[in-house]
Amino acid sequence: MSALFELSSVQAGYGPLTVLHGVSLHIEAGERVCLIGRNGVGKSTTLKTIMGLTDRRAGSLFWNGRDISRSSTVARSRMGIGYVPQTRDIFPSLTVEENLIAGLRNGPASAIARAYELFPRLQERRNNGGAELSGGEQQMLSVARTLLGKPQLLLLDEPLEGLAPIICEELMSAFETLSRDEGVAVLLVEQKVQEALHFAQRAVVLDHGAVVHEGTTSELLADPGIVDRHIAVAQAPAHSDA
Repeated sequence: MSALFELSSVQAGYGPLTVLHGVSLHIEAGERVCLIGRNGVGKSTTLKTIMGLTDRRAGSLFWNGRDISRSSTVARSRMGIGYVPQTRDIFPSLTVEENLIAGLRNGPASAIARAYELFPRLQERRNNGGAELSGGEQQMLSVARTLLGKPQLLLLDEPLEGLAPIICEELMSAFETLSRDEGVAVLLVEQKVQEALHFAQRAVVLDHGAVVHEGTTSELLADPGIVDRHIAVAQAPAHSDA
């Protein structure tokens, strides 16, 4: 039986710059995987490559066993791949509810109620403009809009960056609920390594655009030396942006 998604020996980058050098990884349906490593090793590029936003030089991408290497970004989204970039893409001039309605496409209005269930803060602020939200609330809104597309695989690019601990907890709780209750697979890129390892079931470590370690997160949590050896990422102090 094929994996939900697979990267096979992929080389990719931007223009003349090659960032990924033969990256292979797979994600099973409903699985939680974290992609970790130092800054600049190709983690975000991996997510962008999955969405078709980079120049692929070699290798293949498979969705439920089907080669999607030449599929457009829009086509990949419609297949069931959801992407939440670091940029917190929302419409600042629209209210929270208007942002969600814009993300509905042809989906049922009941999906908005589910978004509010996952993120009660958004329901409390449903009439507030996007520009009036804190950074954490904007991140919640960005995630909620992506979820309206009913993804089977959710790509998260550093969703906790710059957020207060209480907001990080709310976001991670929502991701766990999606995975547990709705079977959404998650590929998480996150610099807060401990949070990523406690969330995910399996970890893939990148260095210089290549996979240098892959294993269960329980293995990495039990042997911190593996993380120190491959990553040695200093944990940034928490910010107050809620």
